[in-house]
Parts: sequence; C-alpha cells; structure tokens
Amino acid sequence: MTTQSTTPAGFAGTRNRYYNPVSKIQSLIHNLDAELVQLCKQCSVQKPLTSLNNNTSLGSHFSNYGALGGSTSMGGSSVGGRHYTPESIGNLLARARGVTPLTRSTTSSPTAPEAQKRQMRNVYRTRVIDAYRNRRIFTVYGNYHTVRRALMRRGWLEKLPASRHAKLQSMSEDSLLEHARRGNDYEAVVISKMINHFPAFFIWQGKGQRDLCAEVRPFRNRVRRSQFLDFSTKVGLVGCAEQERWYREDGVCGMSYPRFYRLGGNNLEERMAFIEDYQQTQARSLLLYVREHQPAELISENGTIFSTTLDFALGKVKKMVRQAEHYSLDDARIKPPTPAEIVENQTFMVQSTDVLKSNAKFKVNEKVMTEYARLAGLYLDQIGSLRPDYRWDGSRNLWILKPGYQSRGIGIVIRSSLDDILQWTSNNQNKKYIVQKYIERPLLIYRTKFDIRQYMLLAITDTKVSIWTYRDCYLRFSSQEFTMDDLRESIHLTNNSVQKRYKNKSNRDSRLPKNNMWSLDQFKSYLRLMGAPDGSWAKTYNGFKQNLVAVVMASLDETELLQNAFELYGCDFMLDEHYNPILIEINSTPDLSPSTEITARICPMVLKDCIRVVVDLPKNPTAATGLFELAFEVNYSINKGADGKPLELNGKQMTLFENMPRMRNSPRTRLLRKILNNVKSSSTKKVEKAIEAPVKYVKTPTAKITKKKKLASVGSSSAASVQPSSQNLAPKVILNPTARENLALLYTAPK
Repeated sequence: MTTQSTTPAGFAGTRNRYYNPVSKIQSLIHNLDAELVQLCKQCSVQKPLTSLNNNTSLGSHFSNYGALGGSTSMGGSSVGGRHYTPESIGNLLARARGVTPLTRSTTSSPTAPEAQKRQMRNVYRTRVIDAYRNRRIFTVYGNYHTVRRALMRRGWLEKLPASRHAKLQSMSEDSLLEHARRGNDYEAVVISKMINHFPAFFIWQGKGQRDLCAEVRPFRNRVRRSQFLDFSTKVGLVGCAEQERWYREDGVCGMSYPRFYRLGGNNLEERMAFIEDYQQTQARSLLLYVREHQPAELISENGTIFSTTLDFALGKVKKMVRQAEHYSLDDARIKPPTPAEIVENQTFMVQSTDVLKSNAKFKVNEKVMTEYARLAGLYLDQIGSLRPDYRWDGSRNLWILKPGYQSRGIGIVIRSSLDDILQWTSNNQNKKYIVQKYIERPLLIYRTKFDIRQYMLLAITDTKVSIWTYRDCYLRFSSQEFTMDDLRESIHLTNNSVQKRYKNKSNRDSRLPKNNMWSLDQFKSYLRLMGAPDGSWAKTYNGFKQNLVAVVMASLDETELLQNAFELYGCDFMLDEHYNPILIEINSTPDLSPSTEITARICPMVLKDCIRVVVDLPKNPTAATGLFELAFEVNYSINKGADGKPLELNGKQMTLFENMPRMRNSPRTRLLRKILNNVKSSSTKKVEKAIEAPVKYVKTPTAKITKKKKLASVGSSSAASVQPSSQNLAPKVILNPTARENLALLYTAPK
C-alpha cells in the first residue's frame, strides 16, 4: 500500500533565528505524531498492533496522548515512565481511527477521543476566561517572536492575526483539538479561536495599521502625534528642532542637530534663507581654507584671485558675528538683494569656488596673506563660540538632501553646487526634500565614518509621560574609507540597509569589523586605546539623553496622550571630533532582525526589557527594567480641566479654551501646553534673553506669541519630573502657522 508523503500541517511558518531550538524540535515531534495518527485513520491495519508496544517513537506519542485523557494499563512494558500493555495500545490506535475495539462493548457511552476533546475544550476555555479577566490577551503582528515568548512566560494568551498560521486557522475546532499538544501550533490556534471574540490588551502592530480595541486602552506600541512634529520623519524632526528652543534646559534637554531648510515646498522666504546661508557658509569655508594652509601655498605672482575676495568673506563673517550677538527677528527677515549686491555675490562665489575646488592662487604678497590668515582664524573662533554647529563644517560647503518621508537611505544625495541643489529639489517636489548641512568633520575610526544606533522607549500612563534610554548601543561602519572627494553613498551613508549592498574595500584598515558593526564594549576599548579623556563615553551618553528628551518635549504639544501607549525608537547619532553627539534621525520601526552577531545579541535584549518597562513596571514599581534607564518624566493630569470638570479623552476632541486658534486643523489635544505654561521658569538669564528677544518683533493678526516657560528638573539627574505650578494660570496660546514660520526664521536665517 502506498501513502503520499505530506508536509506536517502547521510547520509552514517562516523560520526565525530567535526560536528556541528545543521548543521548535518538540513542536516538530508533536506535529509529526499528529500526522502519524491522521495517516493511521486513512489506512486499514490487517494484523494486531501488539508488536508496536516496544517502539520508542510510538510510545512517546501514546505517552502524550494518554496524558491528555487516554486510558492506560499498568501491566505492560514501560516507556517514558508509563506502562502500556498490547491491549491498551491497540485501544488507543482504534480510538485514533474512530473504531471501537472488539474487546469493548459497541453500546458504550461516547468514545474516549470525544471525551478527551470535551475535557481539553473545557481546560482551554477556563484559561481563556481567566486571561480575559486578568487582561492578559495579546496580539503581535510580524515576526516579533521575542515579544510573544516574553508575554507567554507571563501567562498571556495570544490572539493570532489572520496571517499567522492561516492554514490551521481554516480548520475546525474539533480537528485542531484532535492534534493539539502542549505548546504546539494546533494548541495556539484553537486557543486563538476561543479567544477571538475578546479584545486584545497588548497589541504590537505596524505603523500604518488601524488601531483596534481602543475601547479597552490596550498596551499599544504606537504613539500618535501630528505630522508636523512627528520626529520619526525628516519633516517632523525639523519641526521639533524649531520648537525645542522653548524647552531647552542646561544639563537636562538640548538638541544638537545640523541646520536645515525645507526646499520641497513653495516657501520663497525659506528658499531665500537657504541661499543666504549657502553664501555665508562659502565665506567661512574660504576663511577655513586659508587658515589651514601656509600663506606661501596660497599665493602666486600669476594668481588670478584678488584680495577683494578675502575682504568680502571677512565682511560676511564679521556681519554674522554681530547678528549672533545682537539678534532679533528683524535680522531674520531676508531682504531681496540689490543689483549691486547680486553682482558682488556672484563674483565672490565664482572666485571662491576656483580656490576651494581648483586650488587657484591669490595675487597678494606673503605678508598680506599672513595677516588675512590671522583675521580668518579670529573671526572663525568668534562665530564658532556663538554657533557650535559651525565647527562641524569643513571647506567644501557640502549639503545632504533627504526625502521628507522616506527611510533606509532611499533618495538621499549629497551636493555642493547651489544650482544643483535648487534644481534637484525643484525637480522632486513630491518628495518634500529637506536640505541639511553635511557634517564635514565627523569623528572617524581608522579613517572610516560611523554612526551609533541608540534605543529610546516612550511610555504613557494615565498621569505620566516617561522617556527611557537604553544603556547599550552599537556602531555601524561604512564599507569604504571616508573622503570628501567622492560623494557616493557607500562612503557617506552608514545605514545598514545601504551598506549591505556593498563589499568592504580591500585596502580598508584590518582592525575594522568585517560585518561593519561594533558593540559598545568594543568602542569603549577603542577610546581607551586612543587615549580619549576620562569620562568621554559618559559625556556622549548624557548627550544622547539630552537630545532625545528635547525632541520628545518639543513634540508633546501635538502628541495624543493615550494611556498605555508606548513606542520603541531607533535613534541614529554621529559624534564630532570632541565626542559630542549629533542627532541625525529617529526611526519609529527600527530593524530588530539578527543581521549580525551584534544585533542578534542586543535586539532580543531590547525587546525583553521593553516588555519589562511597559508590562511589569506599572504593576510593580520595584520591577527590574533591564538596561532601560529613566531619562526624563513629565507629570500631567487628565482627570480635571481648568474649570474642575472631567475631561473626555477617549477619542473625543477636548476643548480647553473657546478662543484658542487651531493649528493646521489638527485634532490633537492642547492640555500639555497649558500645563507646561505654568511650570517654573529657568533662572538662566542668557537663555531668557535669547527667548524674549524674538517675541518683541513677532507681529501676527491671529495669534500672540508669548514666551514658553521652560522645564525645571526635579529629583536626580537621571530622572527629572515636571510639576505644574500655580503661579501663572493664564492660558497659553498655540502658535499659528504664520507665527511658526517667523520662529523658523530664527533658527534657519543667517546668524
């Protein structure tokens, strides 16, 4: 008799390296045993099966079967700690085939398999009801098996999405119960069928998925905010960078981010501001080029560049220093240049480009060039002390263009020509390009560029917004050595999704990792080897925390404060030559796959510790949080409004003040804005002066701009708390689009 071999049902799932091999083998054995029983049903066995009682694999199967309710006899051989007789094995096989043994009466009550199914069904239903009463039902979309196992170890039951075990979910409950064994896929599916009409209390979902079960406020890995301040996009991160100045507090929060411009829209004023900044950067680049070369190398009797070019550059930088020291919004308003100024700018751009790109020589004597070099160093030091981000610039005037809403390095290019930049953004208006100053002087490791992936967890309870940072991280290297003469992405984009498309350069330093990743311990060893100052990593890590706290605080005004919402972010940083972190971007769906041995270690740890913070900590304030550290905490109240009446927060728009102008027709709540308005102001006079100055010059017909109260830290440096103050109860007016554009000029215009 021939039988056709079939693949065991339930074993068609995608492999994942996070699976425990032992549990996977056990599941495979259970599925094969169930398949064997199914084949026995389809075949007719002619002779008695008494000779099978000593078979180990069958004995193991019948041991499991008997444990679920099958009859056993103590008078036969022993397999797996249980005794079976030939008669009992024959009876079990007969029951599996649905045939009544000859030794038993055909008029007996329901067969043993039916009783067994009924017993299993009752056990599973009891577990389901208990899970619902204790809010322990979860749904996980995608291959996040670490999250699944972490919740199952805590006694949670899984409500399977339709795509998981789709073939098994199409089977009837009776068929599933027939093959269900402890921990196998059949058991998971039958429990999911029973639990299907209950809501899930923990949902791990994709970014674009619709929020289900909102009525029970489940733990959900999504924090919703407005598009303008969604820092997981390039456009949103720019919006947060514009707003973070209002929340800056020394030692607590402050953002270090390259300057940027939105050239993807039709904002003529921002386009003019970028052109002005580009020309100012060209002037500083020329002065830096002069300072970094010997005077004799820059001059020639046959030189084609006159000293007026250096005079123009010095005048530009001197004006920037004066504006940075005495700044107002009037300075931010870019005035159209006169025809004479246009000619001067064009002449300067042409001659300075010849010097920077073609090494053209100046037609001056060495003594005059020495004096120009001294003045160049003086003015560069002055503007560098006022604008630290200028120290990241080199002498190439490079800019990086990023699509506003794409990730994984898609569509990113690097350009140095002003005409190329403007043309590129004009030809790709649909991608909403952000133009950002390229960091020309990053910290390099063995002449190779790298960035650092740092994790942040944002958790919202009924009264608090908590910002958690991970004490472990890893480095990602480029596959090619760093150079400014080649602008290919394989050299300048360290994103793993980009670098995996390229092979490592053959002459690259052998001390660099072949998989282009380092653990934090390896980086610390490198710092010790290079003689870095003591506390360099502590300084860098504190910079990570201050950057991330500043970003979150800037976005809270347009964040939905829903209880039990949380989100895990992958944050990318670069370091400057003094180990100061520079925030590059934040990803809301970071890649947690085990692409290398580094990520295979850290990614499961991050997910396990995430569950500890989100699930364990609310029930037990002393619960361990793994490597997650509380960086900042904001207290807020959702129980009462300004008039003492309860506020509706479950999906309904909340109105605090009748005459408050709405911004961008956003339905987001404005509660936190009122609370932050009442927080004690900082005593730093220098910062207050910088904040108050712009307010004097803002003139808008629809909204009055007032100075935002800054946040004061409470408690230890690792966990600051913001408490509402009762000193100022006046309502805070939200910035309208016109006012926000004026404020944007404060940070994007020449300084």
